[in-house]
Amino acid sequence: MKRGRLIYVFALVLILLSGCGYHIAGKGGHMPAGLESLAIPVFENRTAKPDIESDLTAAFVTEFVTSVTVEGTSGHAMYGVIKSYELKPVSFTESDINQEYRLTVALALTIVDKSSGQIIWRKENITDYEDFTVNINDVSETTDREKAALRKLARDTARLVKERMMERF
Repeated sequence: MKRGRLIYVFALVLILLSGCGYHIAGKGGHMPAGLESLAIPVFENRTAKPDIESDLTAAFVTEFVTSVTVEGTSGHAMYGVIKSYELKPVSFTESDINQEYRLTVALALTIVDKSSGQIIWRKENITDYEDFTVNINDVSETTDREKAALRKLARDTARLVKERMMERF
């Protein structure tokens, strides 16, 4: 009798848990307004740092291609504006030589229905940062590390934006 009751309770718990709507963050939900395809033109760069728009745009295309069809002829478009690009020293050696920078980028993103001009989703101040070390003996290596930090920041930001859109934050 106890065994039958235990099986019944276990089965009931399984049924309840399977219908609770639990999902891993960023893996549930849908894009706003049934968004199925999306054009992502090259982001506008309003900073003094040249050529960063291609890395940021590419990261968003790569991230969003897993959830929507990314194509230029889509009825919706994501427009991005790179508002700021800042490098600030965050750590120093005992001799006061900079050994680590923090790269901070701020974006504004808008998704528009191209046929009506209606804004479907907008975030004006998306800010993220990435730290990287400095090689005081090799400027080109430090430049390469800055570029790698930008690419990582772009990937992380694109992933977080997509997750927030899908979760309706």
